[in-house]
Amino acid sequence: MTLTIGYPAWIGVLTRRSSTMSHPGNAPAQSNTFAIVSLVLGIVGVFGGIFLAIVGVVAGIIGLVFGILARKRGGSRGMVLAGIILSAVAIVIGIVGYIITAVVLTNM
Repeated sequence: MTLTIGYPAWIGVLTRRSSTMSHPGNAPAQSNTFAIVSLVLGIVGVFGGIFLAIVGVVAGIIGLVFGILARKRGGSRGMVLAGIILSAVAIVIGIVGYIITAVVLTNM
């Protein structure tokens, strides 16, 4: 490596490409998109289901489907499990919300 005047040596280190970077022959990185979607929908379903039951049920069902698909694809195991559990809890919270609403409305 030859250096010229005014050319810092560390710039050469930053611009050099690593052999592990993406090349056409390398396998693509595994995506956890379905696991992330399941986890986010589970969280939205739990917190949204507390205030509006339909949000909990719908987000929980969709999150559960994405969680099952992510598990079949072999995604991040912890994130998939958290998404499935939160989605199931969101469905339960939504159903309980419907029951509470029905009881309150029939007693009026």
